[in-house]
Amino acid sequence: MSKPKLADYFRGGLLRLRQAASDELHAMPAYRSLTFSGAAPLLQKPWPERPQTPDPQLGNDIAKGIFQLAGKQVGFTDIDQLWASTYPTREFARSLHEFSWMTDLLSIQDKDQARTLARKHADAWIRNFGNWNRFAWSKEITAERCLAWLSASKVLFSGDAVAASTRLDALARQLRHLKSIVHVCQPGETRLWIAIALATAGTCFYEMKSWQKSGLTLLERELSLQILPDGGHISRNPQIAARLLFELNNLEALLKGYEQVRPVFLQQTKDRLLPFVRFATMPNTELAPFNGGGIGDKALLQQQVQTLDPAQKPFLIAPHSGYHRLQGADSALILDCGGEIPALYSRNAHAGSLGFVFTTKSGTLVTNCGWSDTLDSKWRGPSRTSAAHSTLIIDDVSSSHISTNKLATTILGPVVYNREPPVRVRRTEEEAGVWLTASHLEYATRYGLQHTRRLFLLRSGTDLRGEDTLERPIGFSKTKDLRPIPFAIRFHLHPKVRASASRDGTSVLLLFPNGEGWRFICDCGPISLEPSVYLAAGSPPKRSQQIHIAGAAAPNGTGEEPSNKIRWSFRKIESKH
Repeated sequence: MSKPKLADYFRGGLLRLRQAASDELHAMPAYRSLTFSGAAPLLQKPWPERPQTPDPQLGNDIAKGIFQLAGKQVGFTDIDQLWASTYPTREFARSLHEFSWMTDLLSIQDKDQARTLARKHADAWIRNFGNWNRFAWSKEITAERCLAWLSASKVLFSGDAVAASTRLDALARQLRHLKSIVHVCQPGETRLWIAIALATAGTCFYEMKSWQKSGLTLLERELSLQILPDGGHISRNPQIAARLLFELNNLEALLKGYEQVRPVFLQQTKDRLLPFVRFATMPNTELAPFNGGGIGDKALLQQQVQTLDPAQKPFLIAPHSGYHRLQGADSALILDCGGEIPALYSRNAHAGSLGFVFTTKSGTLVTNCGWSDTLDSKWRGPSRTSAAHSTLIIDDVSSSHISTNKLATTILGPVVYNREPPVRVRRTEEEAGVWLTASHLEYATRYGLQHTRRLFLLRSGTDLRGEDTLERPIGFSKTKDLRPIPFAIRFHLHPKVRASASRDGTSVLLLFPNGEGWRFICDCGPISLEPSVYLAAGSPPKRSQQIHIAGAAAPNGTGEEPSNKIRWSFRKIESKH
């Protein structure tokens, strides 16, 4: 994550001015009338589909008059009253207006009730917000809502002809709005979702091929900018790459259903995305939660991974995305090696340098706290810090700088950047297992120490050994300030892992629900168990624990002193049966 340059501030400031001007223009009824108006669209079959696994329980709650969104619960008895209400948080309102929950509602057993309620909610939204609202018509929310409405086409745009036509006209107005403002969107994934929404609508709507052309042209351009050569997204968020793969699969299937030409770039992009998604998918078919991502849609991930040729050997290094994978027979580990993110794409990035996720077939053992957009925003800031990752942190200061300057965040957003050169990595494959050594200098300027993490995973995947060292880098003169420098190493455990520390504080017993056991041992102590929180699975946050090791490093250390070298291991406890 590179430090923002003057050009980034210039681009960011110019974009903010254009966004403000666009908002003021859209607040004028005359301008909206000119921009949103157009021929009444007609929708053709086949219907678009949603690349999302529904949650019938959430759907049943909605049918009973309960919305559980963004960590908050709101009950309602009247749909119109719900949409005219004041909501508990901005995040709840965002989730409600995005309509992503419609897939859950339409999955309930009573299909007639589901269809009726879906139409009533859409109609209530149109009555309350169909003309204009600065929040409800924001770029990110509108893009998600258009995708959700398109995926519910079979329900929303059938039945009563007049009501269906009103909803279709409302959708068309939103799509015209997106087409008119995409040029003032912040760089990032929202531009991709707008492009896919336009291409989908242009394919399904009668005589709206201009939307399809605009959408596909925009999509091709943004994919070339945002998808790295190794298949990762430029934000280094694996969940965005996975969702994009699902969306492109659906778009390509839709074009095929209409017997239309499928652009070559779609398949080329999918060919890059799929191996990366497999790389980031752990043995329990969950994504490794890094850089603002969560565990993803397990059902869709499993389905996608199964489409790969079993004979095709998966890659273990994502050099452009900045991740390494250690693969054992029964487990896998992914290490964040700190790939560089352009400033304007780092607004949701995390300071997780040298953090890792370690998963066995029984489940995730060690993880990062992760993130999910279904959570209350109060968790956003803490989740981005180094303390929320399974790594070493000096003096409770994050390895990467998370911008809090008011002027900078106003122009660029809360970007994350590194002040020092990128992480250095060395990988050695041996018959017994794999060695991985990585180091970063983010603490060198502030504390005069370099953090190096060395990992070894046995081929069987039953033994993970690690070593964290702090040393004064070559070329740095010795400091006269000999006060020890405090540090901590954290290993965040999955909520399903039950942990108990030994009485002497030298080891921790870890148990999965199925009885599989692991033992953590460290040559430096004492080891303590402290509270943690798991955010990667979405709302509500899950209580968990973390293994915490505290120490104090010698400021002129070479990395060989007991105070500056901490060795630890996770070893599977062999069953006696």
